[in-house]
Amino acid sequence: MKCTVIREQLLDAVLQTEKSTIKNHTLPVLSCIVLEVSKDTLLLSATNLEVGVRFSVTVLGSVDGITAVSGSVLAHVISSLPSGTEITFEKKEGYLSIQSTEGSSKISLQDNEDFPVLPEVDESVEVTLPAKKFKEAINSVVYCASNSTIKPELSSVFVHPDGGTLITAATDSFRLAEKKIPLKTSVDSEPFLIPSKSTASLLRVLEKVDEDIVLKTNKHQLSITLPDVYITLRLVSGTFPDYTQIIPKEFITEATLLVFDFERVLRKATVFSDQFNQTTLTISPKNKKFTIYTKNESIGETTDSVSAAITGEDLEINFNQKYLIDSLHSITSDSISIQFAGQSQPAIIKPIGSNGFIYLVMPMNR
Repeated sequence: MKCTVIREQLLDAVLQTEKSTIKNHTLPVLSCIVLEVSKDTLLLSATNLEVGVRFSVTVLGSVDGITAVSGSVLAHVISSLPSGTEITFEKKEGYLSIQSTEGSSKISLQDNEDFPVLPEVDESVEVTLPAKKFKEAINSVVYCASNSTIKPELSSVFVHPDGGTLITAATDSFRLAEKKIPLKTSVDSEPFLIPSKSTASLLRVLEKVDEDIVLKTNKHQLSITLPDVYITLRLVSGTFPDYTQIIPKEFITEATLLVFDFERVLRKATVFSDQFNQTTLTISPKNKKFTIYTKNESIGETTDSVSAAITGEDLEINFNQKYLIDSLHSITSDSISIQFAGQSQPAIIKPIGSNGFIYLVMPMNR
């Protein structure tokens, strides 16, 4: 195996691939990047058994062959070389030689025979989506997925290309985020569940992609093929909760306020949060007051009022303060509407001027 390539053509592929390796695994090859030269192409592959990636880079002076080396060591060596450096890889007995005008390095080889084959998605459904909208849809909800693996469907992102709309949702049973993005072209697919821990790798690969992407899905796998990248990931088997049933249809109180004001007082209140992050909202339409109160017995307490347009009934209700701040993660408008269904009922937070995103948060008991 032998090839020559310019550092800039290789660096991003090495860094991206290295992030899909597993450190200190019982199968050493999973900490490796597999390098395969075929004709004038260098393929770089890695997998953590949940996500697999394969990047292709055009090379010169190639001699076909395959090998595996430590991903972290390879990434460090290539990153350390100056811009514009011409690099020659050559597989020799027991190591990979990396030659450049700056010097040379040798990396010990690993047995690539144990490297899992990246699966192709057979008997699949194909869906074409704009990459930017797919990334936005996932980013808008993924932070609401559960960190627990007890219920895999709750630690995943629900994705449903439904006619002219792309729907994503995530919930940990305490809060829920849903994003709807209109599509220019109608697409239809059965819903599928992406593990939330896999979305970082997926979004990282798609970060610089602006064109449409083709998703192939079956019951167990999702794959995306781009001109120089192939990524595949394992999907979650199971059924996502029918969350539409818990979204309130009627509300007793509604407040409209500026995002800046709401975030400002919530972040101030973080200093006074207790171990449960409890904060109390007091909404008084009669007095035209929207007040946020937070107390920690060992630190102190804080009370702040913000300007708001309020309708409905007086209400005092407790929420997890962190969940309220998280609701602003996907909101780009200047104002929000907070709708309250009742004392022990969930509240709905929506951006003003956009119907595509809703955030549901459950209240806390006293």
